[in-house]
Amino acid sequence: MPNVNDDRTGPDSRHPLLSRRAVVGGAAAAGLSATLGGGVDPARVRAAVVRQEGNGSTLIVGLDGSPSDLDPHSQYDFRSTLVIRSIYEGLVGLVGSATDEFEGLVAESWEANEDQSVWTFKIRPDLTFQDGSPCDSMAVKASFTRLLEMGRGAVNVISRFVPEPDRMSTPDPATIVFDLGQPQPLFLSALAATYGPQIVNAAAVMAHEEEGDFGNTWLQLNAEGTGSGAWRLVSFDPEEVVLERNENYWRGWEGNHFERIIVRVVEEAVTMRQLVEAGDVDVIDRFSVDFEWIDELKQVPTLNVVTSDSTEVAYLIMSVAGPLASPAARRAMCYAYPYQEVLEGLYRGYATQANSPVAPSVLGFQEDGFYFQTDLDRARELLAEAGVAEGTELTAATTGGSDLAFLELFQANLAEIGIPLTIEQLDQTTYVGLIYGDAPVEERPNFMSQSWWPDYNDAWNGLYPTTSCDSWGSKGANSGFYCNEEYEALLDESQDASTLESYEEILGRAQAIITEPDPPAIYYAQPKWTTVLQQGIEGFAFNPINIGTYDFWKLSRTA
Repeated sequence: MPNVNDDRTGPDSRHPLLSRRAVVGGAAAAGLSATLGGGVDPARVRAAVVRQEGNGSTLIVGLDGSPSDLDPHSQYDFRSTLVIRSIYEGLVGLVGSATDEFEGLVAESWEANEDQSVWTFKIRPDLTFQDGSPCDSMAVKASFTRLLEMGRGAVNVISRFVPEPDRMSTPDPATIVFDLGQPQPLFLSALAATYGPQIVNAAAVMAHEEEGDFGNTWLQLNAEGTGSGAWRLVSFDPEEVVLERNENYWRGWEGNHFERIIVRVVEEAVTMRQLVEAGDVDVIDRFSVDFEWIDELKQVPTLNVVTSDSTEVAYLIMSVAGPLASPAARRAMCYAYPYQEVLEGLYRGYATQANSPVAPSVLGFQEDGFYFQTDLDRARELLAEAGVAEGTELTAATTGGSDLAFLELFQANLAEIGIPLTIEQLDQTTYVGLIYGDAPVEERPNFMSQSWWPDYNDAWNGLYPTTSCDSWGSKGANSGFYCNEEYEALLDESQDASTLESYEEILGRAQAIITEPDPPAIYYAQPKWTTVLQQGIEGFAFNPINIGTYDFWKLSRTA
């Protein structure tokens, strides 16, 4: 994405290809500080550890990129949302590792009418924001109204179901009603989304409004009194975020909990590995862990290495123009890709093959779908059918790192069938502008690295922003300008499906189009998500939807 303040309809991409971390750490965070460079002296990070000696009450989380925007209604990167989901809560959330089980947060209870077109939520009694003001139904409506009217970040997560504020009513301070106008069985999933639906103290935020910005300029870097979550912001800069307990948090603090969370940014993976092995960082995730290190880290007795199935999918966008304009040519590229070499050689077995932007654990995934296998003879036949002559030159863009190795393996396969591939390595800012900018498809590389996971448990949420005709360029993440009218009609139809059964059937037909006859991309991997924790950390549960975030309130340290 060009920046974290755009109004795209879907999330940006993820590392190791083009990640939310990379986008924010490389672009937006640069606007906060110019000090985030390559490596970080381990001694500087160890300085934070001094604060916890003697009681172990501080948890130190290592991140490879900086949180940069603390406004839940404008941010769209998972490094920022790690902090945001500590300060703010939505009406409901997912339970532990479940993707379809919900717990009340700001809402104590909820119910839907028979056809699930009207949803009623009861707000937790006596709930307050961190400044002591009531977090009641009117405050909840004001928060959603701000999200809808500001129209940035993950607004589509909610606006898909609640297009206008007048769809909400507050018959009393304890009750908010959403009249959606038609059956919406996925509304509860959307309210539990990682991005967008967190409740902010809109009255406090609007006190900082400047030139109609909804207080966004202030809230990007501040959080005083604006959340109702377990943690309050003490300090925030690109190298360190400090959170301490909100003593008035509704769940209370009985039992064993951390007193302080320190989020430290260490961009150099080798340095991060040294810190976690030395016990100077308590938790890191897969963006700080090369796949070749996983087995080695599992041998370190002080560490707990958790590898989990996630909803991330890695792929190569194909520009639907020039040599790859025809479905036959794009199918040829899918047959030319070295899937097993990538999965076994580069992911070291910690990934499975993908066939669309939708991971198997996401609601609406097409069961028994088609998967391409490497077949260079078939690739040659399809290129001849498409009229792509031997010697036709193709280009691919990358920022380097892991995706460069992936592309080099692909380059070698293409060379075997007489198609030269030039790999262009771009700086992060240029690459972000390329992916999410308005350059016409004819001016784009033939391949662009990408990865994806949904905002909430919904296949449509992964398909629409990456493959819809409405999501080209700066409007979404369909950076190859793919458009198939039959497929588009199915996406539109699925939005209005009145039951989960009809929804899954419609999206199954849609995915059958992009997985084989008319592919918009080469979908090659669903990587495992790695979390490395010190052995004494308890209460961790990886959620495949809420990737890159933690429920810090549930974590503790044993002696």
